Amino acid sequence: MKRKTSILIGSLLLIACCLLTACGSGSNTGKLAIEAEEAGGYQNDYATDDVYDMEMAEAYGEDSGSGEGNILDEDRTEQSVASDRKLIKTVDMTVETEEFDVLTQKLADKVEALGGYMEKAYVSGTSINASYESTRSASYTARIPADKLKDFITEVSSISNVLDKNESVEDITLNYVDLESKKNTLKIEQERITALLEQADSIETIVTLESRLTEIRYQLESMESQLRTYDNLVDYATIYLNVEEVERITPVAPQSAFEKMKDGFANSVYRIGRGIKNFVIGFVIVFPYLFIWGILILIFICIVKGIIKSRQKKAEKREEALKASYAQENSRQDRKDFDKK
Repeated sequence: MKRKTSILIGSLLLIACCLLTACGSGSNTGKLAIEAEEAGGYQNDYATDDVYDMEMAEAYGEDSGSGEGNILDEDRTEQSVASDRKLIKTVDMTVETEEFDVLTQKLADKVEALGGYMEKAYVSGTSINASYESTRSASYTARIPADKLKDFITEVSSISNVLDKNESVEDITLNYVDLESKKNTLKIEQERITALLEQADSIETIVTLESRLTEIRYQLESMESQLRTYDNLVDYATIYLNVEEVERITPVAPQSAFEKMKDGFANSVYRIGRGIKNFVIGFVIVFPYLFIWGILILIFICIVKGIIKSRQKKAEKREEALKASYAQENSRQDRKDFDKK
């Protein structure tokens, strides 16, 4: 009897253990199901965000690839920018020449041959052959294709004496890319607003969208104008060229002491000779004026002398008349005194 009782108790304990095990596994399964569901929900959310990011990237012209792909694209972009930089080149030159007309004509022909154009041209002064003390000068603003700039500078250096040259380069790549990126973004926004405008069903919405669309168009026109200006400045280098006419070329190469003394002595002799020549030329030029003024002065002197002589004669006559009258008066007085005696 006792044995049967112990067997029954053991059986009940075994059944209880099995039930507990089943409940534990059920709860674990429920927990795993809940965790899987939550994980799946988060995964779906992440997938949705990725799709949204991909759509936005495609809409704005960006890359939606992996991080490694983005790094590669950034490298490609940097290489592209480095190879296609936007550089504004400016050159300022001062030259002199003994053949002013020949040089200016050659400059105009060279600018045209290189596909450029003269933006400004100003010539002042009188030819050295027309006046003994005047020379001509010219100021040009030339626009030359950037890839032909060296050819033009080489040509100018070969046909004139370069006194001064200053070259500068301004890199506007970042400004250009940033402006172009903003323009593309505004275009995308313009397309979206246009699409929304077609679907708008209320007057308030239409007015708001059209107002924003007007602002975008104004900004796009301003950006496109600025980009065209940048393109022109990049494609065509700007050259400020000053040309001076001289009788003697100024040496610009380094000289030895003997060469400096030689040139200094030659310049001194030249200046003395030029001074004498200019004096003679100036005297000959003003001689007619001097001759006329000399005659007028001579006539004036003669007139003044005549007036002075006439006044002197009148004074002498008055003095003689006074002397005569005084002598008569004395003679009368003498007679009266004699008669009284």
